[in-house]
Amino acid sequence: MARCESSNAYNLYMLTGATSLPYGVYFGSGQIRREVPGFSASLLTPALRAEDVPLHTHENASFVFVMSGAYHSSADGAARIKSEPMLIFNPAGTTHRDSFVRASGRFLAVSISDQSLKVALNGAVLPTAARAFASGTGFNTALRFAEECASPGTAGIATMEAMGWELLAALSGAKLWPAQDRPYGPSWIGRARELLHQRCSDSLQIGEMAQQLGVHPVYFARMFRQVFHCTPGEYRLRCRLRDALSSMRSSSLTLSEIALAAGFFDQSHFSHAFREHFGISPQAYRRQL
Repeated sequence: MARCESSNAYNLYMLTGATSLPYGVYFGSGQIRREVPGFSASLLTPALRAEDVPLHTHENASFVFVMSGAYHSSADGAARIKSEPMLIFNPAGTTHRDSFVRASGRFLAVSISDQSLKVALNGAVLPTAARAFASGTGFNTALRFAEECASPGTAGIATMEAMGWELLAALSGAKLWPAQDRPYGPSWIGRARELLHQRCSDSLQIGEMAQQLGVHPVYFARMFRQVFHCTPGEYRLRCRLRDALSSMRSSSLTLSEIALAAGFFDQSHFSHAFREHFGISPQAYRRQL
């Protein structure tokens, strides 16, 4: 499809109070939107300050490439607030309040169609939680993608389609397209992440994890922070909150039952962590569902 200007479609969702954003829709003012087979790409500027962005869900998987502006992200591997460029992958169904600190900056948003995601998952394993990258093959591909998206005409459609697959290839490490990324960090770091996901609701300790992985606890803690920009405990809290969000959307359990099942001490502990992370109470969020 040809280059087109966005009509600020996100305003419709703000006015109606919807908290789920469909394919190709973001909280940003559109400059350019390009539709290519399997992907929708938009160059946008933030339209809302951080305090005005609601807790929301992205229906489709996507990449967000922050080109300029201070950005607050809850993605794994991201500093809490970062002013330098970074690439973020959000799996389908991601719920967050990620936003620019101020209504200034610029970003590329690439939505992945359901069909493209299905094809990718047939040949590779993609992250199940949001991930951020400040360098690497995917980051460099996003830079080129943004430049191509800004170019006039339709000649770059095939190039952008290829870049969409290159982004997925870099993310997964599989040869979905010629590009291939190298994993960052020691070989055991992926297993550490899997352990925290599998056992986020119990009291797995750093020493126990380090023993299972065959590394010294101090080295384990240092490398974990270096790779994911948070402690193992902070990462586990994110996992618990994600599990709790899923239960709130898909079950009729009480908040107290959800809190205990996710690994929190009690409902008060859960409510405090939820509000601190998302800026809204679990009671208020559930009323929006």
